[in-house]
Amino acid sequence: GQFFTTWSHDAHVCEPFRLPRNWRYWLAMDYGFTHYTVVHLFGQSDDGEVFVIDEHAERRWLVPRHAKAIRDMLSRNHIPIEWIRTFVAGADTFAAKGTTDATIADQYQEHGFALTQAQQDRIGGAANVLDYLGDPRAGVRPRLHIWPRCARLIETLPMLEHDPHRPEDVLKIDCDEEGNGGDDAYDSFRYGLMEAPRRGGAGFVKYA
Repeated sequence: GQFFTTWSHDAHVCEPFRLPRNWRYWLAMDYGFTHYTVVHLFGQSDDGEVFVIDEHAERRWLVPRHAKAIRDMLSRNHIPIEWIRTFVAGADTFAAKGTTDATIADQYQEHGFALTQAQQDRIGGAANVLDYLGDPRAGVRPRLHIWPRCARLIETLPMLEHDPHRPEDVLKIDCDEEGNGGDDAYDSFRYGLMEAPRRGGAGFVKYA
């Protein structure tokens, strides 16, 4: 059955607004080539509310094209790259190689993005999503808000199901040959949301 039963489009999707300078901002990516590469832009307010601000999702693109699209995503949200605290990505980004001997992470480094390996705990990640979703119908206010630009994430979250072999985990699904479906947007989102509790102390990551 449905995993995130507390999901509510009305409660969790909010309209964009001018983003404050003093928020914490970061990026998260789930890498793919045949599958989607998905990148999400996150912001966190001083009171701990998390906002998924924007989304980049494309298949069969090479790193230079993704890197430009990520910079364009920051630009359209008026987020200077110097405001980005960290950029987390799945473990395969540090192992997979593209058109050269360099890993995908190495190639992003060449284009000005220093990636950090995301927390991979799937069960812990799913529990963290449930925590931030709250339960609007039961009066538990959500601490997570998603902007409409994150179309794949908004489409994906309500369709995810329990893994019948690991009920505390989300069932892994791949997109079809036409790019329909799949959980790549969820994985990027899960990686990014695991960064939200790390507040204060760390300085900005300076990108060239």
